[in-house]
Order: sequence, then C-alpha cells, then structure tokens
Amino acid sequence: MTIQRERPGVTVELIAKAKERVLPKSGVVLVPYQAEWGAPDALVTMSSFDERMQATFGEVDTVELAAEGGATILGYRITNGAAAAAAYEQADSIRIEALYPGLRGNDLFVTIQASTAEPGKDELQVAGPLSTEKFSFADAAELENKTSQSIYVRVKKLGETPIARVQQVSLSGGVSGNAPLTSADSTKLFASVSGADFDTMYLPFPDAAIQAAAKQFMNDRRTQSKKLGTLVIGGAAENDADMSKHVERSVAQNARYVVNNAIAGQHNNGKIYSSLEWAAWVAGMIAATPAHESLTAVVVPLKKAHKDWGHTEILQALGSGTLIATRDGSVYIVESAVNTLSTLGTNEREDYGKIRVSMTLDQIVNDINSVGKKYKGKLSNNDLGGAVFVSAAHAYLTVREQQGAIDSGWSFTDKKDGSGDRRGFLLSAKPLDAIEYFIIDWEVL
Repeated sequence: MTIQRERPGVTVELIAKAKERVLPKSGVVLVPYQAEWGAPDALVTMSSFDERMQATFGEVDTVELAAEGGATILGYRITNGAAAAAAYEQADSIRIEALYPGLRGNDLFVTIQASTAEPGKDELQVAGPLSTEKFSFADAAELENKTSQSIYVRVKKLGETPIARVQQVSLSGGVSGNAPLTSADSTKLFASVSGADFDTMYLPFPDAAIQAAAKQFMNDRRTQSKKLGTLVIGGAAENDADMSKHVERSVAQNARYVVNNAIAGQHNNGKIYSSLEWAAWVAGMIAATPAHESLTAVVVPLKKAHKDWGHTEILQALGSGTLIATRDGSVYIVESAVNTLSTLGTNEREDYGKIRVSMTLDQIVNDINSVGKKYKGKLSNNDLGGAVFVSAAHAYLTVREQQGAIDSGWSFTDKKDGSGDRRGFLLSAKPLDAIEYFIIDWEVL
C-alpha cells in the first residue's frame, strides 16, 4: 500500500473524528455498578435505551443517571464471584437457565403449551419485566437454537425425554453476587477496564484511599498510550451537607483529569441521590457535552438540593475545584464547570482547571493518536510520510477551530527528526473556554 493511497484515509478519518466531537453520541462514560441482572464482571456497551433495558432492566439508577445526557454507557457489573443463575429443569429433557446470574432470574416465569403461532408445535413463553417472549418448537434442538436470541434465558438439551407442558413455573436457584464494595473490588475493576476506551469514568467508591488509587489509575493511562479520560468522584451520603468534606476530596485529588461532585438531593424523578450517585450524572454529562460547549450554567435535574449552599461555601467550592449546583430562580444550575486542579504544578496553568479546556486537550490527543495508531507502520519515516500525517492533522484542527474548541493561530508541524520507527510532531494550539464573567464598564453619557 502506497503513501498516496493512505493519504485520503488518514485525512477523512480525522475530519470524521472532529465532526463527531459536537455530537453527544461520541462520548463514552464508564459506569461500574452492582445489580441482580447483567453480564457479571464484564464490559457491556449500552448505546440506546433498549440496550440499557436488556442489560439492566432499567433498574440501575447510576446507569440511568449517566445516560441522561445522551452519552454511550460502557457498563461493568461488579460481583463478588458468587453469583449463580436461576434455572428450571426437566430431567433428561431440557434445562432453561437465566441469561445472567443474580436474584432477578428468580422472577422469570416459563410456560410450555401448544403453540399459538405454529399449529402442531409447542411453545415456550418466558415472562420477564420487559416483555413475554414466545418460541415455537418441534423438539429440544429447535428450542435450544431459537432461544439463543432470548434476552432472558438460554435452553440446553439434556436428553431425549419429550418436553412436558407446564404453566407459569418460576426459575429458581438464582444467587446474588452483591456485597459491600471493598478495595479488592476496586483493584479488580481497574485491572478489568484498563484496556477499555472511555471519555469519563464514574467511580462508585466513596473511600478516600480508593479514590487516590483511581486517580493513579487514570494517571497511569496517560503514560501508557491509552485513551485519556476524566475521573468523576463523589462522597458518602452522611457528609453531603458538609462543604469541608467536599473540599477535602478536591484538595486530595488536585488534578485536571479528576472532577469532584458535590451535587446531592432529590432528582426530578423523585428519588434522592447522594453526591456519590449524582457523580454518575456528572460523568455522563461531561462525556456527552459537545466539545464546543461548557457545562457551566447547565440546568441540573435537581428538584431539591440536599443543602442550598451559602455564598462562603460556594466560594470554598470554586476555590478548591469542587463542582456544585446552585439555585437560579426555579431551577438548579452548575455553578462553574471546574475540575479539582487548584494548585498548579509543572506545565499546568489556570485554564486547565476548567472541564471544557481539559476535555478539549484530551480529545485532541485521543483523536490524533487513535488515527495515528491505526496507520502506524503504513507511512514511511521520511519527509513525505510526515507530510501526510501533518496534512491530516491540519484538516482535523481546522474543523476543531471552526467548532470553537481551539483558537485561531494553531500549528501542527513535523519535527523532521525521524529515526528508525520514531518521528516527532509538534502541536501548538490554545483550547477555548466559555465566557462566565461578563465585566461591563458603563460610561454614562
């Protein structure tokens, strides 16, 4: 494959990446959760309402909160390894087993009767929380094959005994895999999702030590050629009315890639969530918000805050990089879309403390790197190969400038330092933030 054949591919893919960045669907939020249904200890992509219903029955609040902004959910059901699937069995005939382990499988009911669709055959009906599935069959082999598409069960042929008809028999034997989360669960989680691609990660652990480990996990990803992302944390429900506790979390993190949520209270759906649970909503919103927009002043679906913060507490939150919601008339809004960076370190500056700026930095690196990885080994390490990649990056950055993600005056150049299989490039660009403070001088005439 020649360099000329690769040129349009690189450019078109980067332009497509750039255009995706103003679409909510382009954002992916990782949501670890506990539940009684769903694939255990595995990553599952849920990009639509129907997919979330099939994966969780819509019963995991943090998943639904994270999905409110339109982001794609990358779910991970945490279990203790003891979960077992419910089942119903006819000896030497068939075994009908719940698709996933957990207590929810015990709520599935099966009926085997004459087929309502194909005369002369029998029919398996599986009644679950979403719908009742019906599978006509002549024998166990046909039933086994057809139920491979079921969202509730799988059927296994055990022997040659004819399948008996039954009415409304429940599956049984399902065992929960839920237990209070521990540091061991977090260690297993980090190892399991380390290779996944996501824009934001929701952390369902309020423990300070685990949050510190999560920060290190996210930092390690930045040095291991993995997709850059933002971690979103919250606190224990009993501390949600204490701003000093929220500030304490922010100070402990102090990183542009960590957002500390202090939003807590009653959601518009009537349920009351802690800051730890609301952090899932924040993570989803960050992933879903287009790159040219800011979360500042976005309306929060909060009916009644756990506590309405006073002016001094608001200043404490802003100063420490704590994300809060404040009342604005009849609604609550995000006061300022800040991350936990408050004390600047090497190669950091003040605007890095805003979520929009930090996400833009990560998105550009992720986009250019993703296409670079795909085409590595396909461009010669000479000035022509470098020019192809520079041309593609220019096309991409032009679109990002048009979107308002970066300011004009950017550049992307080939360092022309190719040696062996390595070559350096220099990106110079200023990410744009949104105007939050309007300072008006009025000259009265």
